[in-house]
Amino acid sequence: MGSKIASIIFKDVTGANESNRVSYIVRINSLMMCTYFLIWIAVFGVSARYINTAICFVGMCGFAFSTYLTYRNKNTAALLLYSAVTVIWMFRFVIQWGWECGIQHFVFVLLVLVFVATYRPLKEKLMASFVVFSIRMLLYLWHITHEPLENLPKPISVTFQIINIVSIFMSLIVILTIFTRDKLATEAKLAQYNRQLKAVAEHDHLTGLLNRRSGMADMISKIMSGSFSTGMSIAIGDIDFFKKINDTLGHEAGDQVLKSLSRLFKDFMSEYGIAIRWGGEEFLFVFDDMNLDDAFVALDGLRLKISTMEIPWNGQRISVTMTFGVTDINVMTTASDREQDIENRINEAIDEADKKLYMGKDSGRNKVVI
Repeated sequence: MGSKIASIIFKDVTGANESNRVSYIVRINSLMMCTYFLIWIAVFGVSARYINTAICFVGMCGFAFSTYLTYRNKNTAALLLYSAVTVIWMFRFVIQWGWECGIQHFVFVLLVLVFVATYRPLKEKLMASFVVFSIRMLLYLWHITHEPLENLPKPISVTFQIINIVSIFMSLIVILTIFTRDKLATEAKLAQYNRQLKAVAEHDHLTGLLNRRSGMADMISKIMSGSFSTGMSIAIGDIDFFKKINDTLGHEAGDQVLKSLSRLFKDFMSEYGIAIRWGGEEFLFVFDDMNLDDAFVALDGLRLKISTMEIPWNGQRISVTMTFGVTDINVMTTASDREQDIENRINEAIDEADKKLYMGKDSGRNKVVI
């Protein structure tokens, strides 16, 4: 039963430009005010105060209609009706029973609604808050210049204050709870979206490896951290006869080769450093805190793995080899070194590795040149 009621109350708004938050705030507060007036209808009915009973019944109908409007995706109209009914019965009760009834404190609910239940510009919100302030001042001026139509006995005055204080606090709690929940949910979605954007910006869309820009930034950051005692080695690897694969089997087959090799690179380099999609069929391999000889041994092991791979494609198997050029980078830094200085040093090492790569291409391919 409770879950059914909750599903009705929190029924999603379908309007493309409507906010669930506004709908929930107005809807739940309107339903609370319907309950509030039901209590007074019962109290005034038992006390034979039929005029007051009728006023409360009309007010309850107004809040009920405000609730209905939220289900028709008319949140602005619902909020205006909620505010209008609230202001009218505040004036009516203060005129009849004076300041002691405590009804006037509902202006604080209206003030909070101005800021959390609308998406209007700040200037309009400030103007609306001034209207709420003016209502409060008018009620107070009436109180100090006019006697109430009816003086409340102390027990009834206490009852009024308790019911109104509880109602006001419940309304504020509902408003701020929904607002906070919505804000936190939005921030969580935004943080997740930013993480996704960051991942997309940093990684190659086809292979999932770091792209050239983020790979360069990673190397610069590692070198500037000064955490390497042995050094850093890098290698450029190029797929042998990759153009032939594209020409004979098609670019989709070529993409499949790139993706399959990239999975191998990512798994293999997790022990040593990172693999980067440098461009086309070229990949950059960064060996953290490894000297040139150790990097050569590791890279030659990778070369052997590649040469024994068979990549399935449309019922056939594609075999490839790769040629590598490997060199090392001076990771010693000084206080005067800037990021650009480190980047220049990395580019010089990449150029050297690239020259060794082409030496390997010219001397038969499928080898590591140190």
